[in-house]
Amino acid sequence: MDLIALAIAPGIAICLFIFHRDAYNKEPKLNLAVAFIFGAVAIIPAFFIERALYGGLGNSITETAIAAFLVVAFTEEIVKFVSLRYYAIPKKSFDEPLDGIVYGVMIGMGFATLENLMYVLGAQSSGNAYQVGFMRMFLAVPAHATFGVLMGYFAGKAKFDKPNSFRLLVTGIFWAVFFHGAYDFFLFLQNNPYIRDYVSNGALFIGAIVSFITGLRLSLKHIKLHRKLSQQTYKPTETMTMRTAFPHDIPLIRNLTQQIWPSTYIPILGKEQVDYMLNLMYSEKALVEQMKTTEFVIIYDGVEAIGFASYSLISAGTYKLHKLYVLPSYQGRGTGRFAIEKLATALKSKGGGILQLNVNRHNTAKSFYEKLGFVIKSEVDIPIGNGYFMNDYVMERAI
Repeated sequence: MDLIALAIAPGIAICLFIFHRDAYNKEPKLNLAVAFIFGAVAIIPAFFIERALYGGLGNSITETAIAAFLVVAFTEEIVKFVSLRYYAIPKKSFDEPLDGIVYGVMIGMGFATLENLMYVLGAQSSGNAYQVGFMRMFLAVPAHATFGVLMGYFAGKAKFDKPNSFRLLVTGIFWAVFFHGAYDFFLFLQNNPYIRDYVSNGALFIGAIVSFITGLRLSLKHIKLHRKLSQQTYKPTETMTMRTAFPHDIPLIRNLTQQIWPSTYIPILGKEQVDYMLNLMYSEKALVEQMKTTEFVIIYDGVEAIGFASYSLISAGTYKLHKLYVLPSYQGRGTGRFAIEKLATALKSKGGGILQLNVNRHNTAKSFYEKLGFVIKSEVDIPIGNGYFMNDYVMERAI
C-alpha cells in the first residue's frame, strides 16, 4: 500500500498545484478527472507502438537518439496530444488559454501516474522499489508535467487563434517532444557501454537534469504568462494599486502620456492640436506647476505603471478629476472604473460629496463615465491659446 501511495502521490500533487493556479475560471472537476483517465489509458497504445519500433535499434549514439526522440518521446507525446486535441480543446469550458496548460498537465499526469505505478511495483522484485519511487517523484513525473505545460501552452493559444491553430499545435508537439527526447537521451546513454568508457554516468545524469530544469523553467514562465492573461480576463483589477505621485515621477507621467494621448486624441483633435496641448500641459515645467495645486496618482498593475490621474478640491465638498488616462492595452479591462472608485472612496473620507470632470464632447469615454453614474451638467468651450478650444461636457456624480 505504501508503494502505491508513493507512486501516485506525485501526480496527484502536481494536478492539485495546477488546479490551484487556475484560480480565475476553474475547469469542471469532472472534465479534469476524465482528462486524467484519458492520459492513463494513453499508455496502452504507447506501450505497443514503442515495443514495435524498438526492434532492431542498437547502441550507437544515432540509434540512441532515435530511440529517445522518435520512439519514446514522439510516441508518448502524440498519444497524449490526441486526448488534448479531441477531448479537451472542443470543450465549452475550454474558454481561456490557460486551460490548455491545465488539460495538458492533467493528461500528462494520468500518463505519468500509471507509468510510475508500473515502474515502482515492477522494481519490488529487485528490492529497490522505494529508491525508484523517490527518484521518479522528483524527476520523471514532474518531467511529464513539464511536457504537458509546453504542449498545453501552444494548444491554449491555438484554440483562440484559428488562422494559426495548426502551426501552434505542431509547435507545442515539437517542444514537448524536444524536451522529452533530450531528457531521455541522456538517460538512455547510461546504458551504452561505449559512451560510458568516455563519459561517466554522473555526467550523463547531469545532462538529463539540465534538460529537465530548462524545460521546467520554460514551463513555469508559460504558466505565469497564461495565468496573468487569465487574471486580466476574469479579475483584471485584482493586482492593481495606486500611489501618490511626486515631482520625481514627472518623467514617468510624460512617458505614459506619449503612449496614451496620440491614439486617444489625434482622431478627435488632429495631430497639430494634440502636439500643442502636449507641450502646453505635459511639459516638465507645466507638470511641476500643476503638482503645486493638484494631487497626482500613478496606477499600477503589479509593478507596471499603466496610467495616472490627478484631482483637486475646487469648492466645499466638490473635487474635480482633472486627468485620468490608462494605457490603450488596459482600456476596457476595468482599469478606469478601479481608479475612479478608489479615488471616490478616498475623497469621500476627506469630506467630498461630488466628483466632477470634463470630457471632450466627441470622446467615446463619455458613455464610460455615464455607466459609472456621471451625468452631464453643462457644456463648455475653453480657449487654450493658438486658436484652439477644449469643447467639453462637464459631468458630475455623487460620492
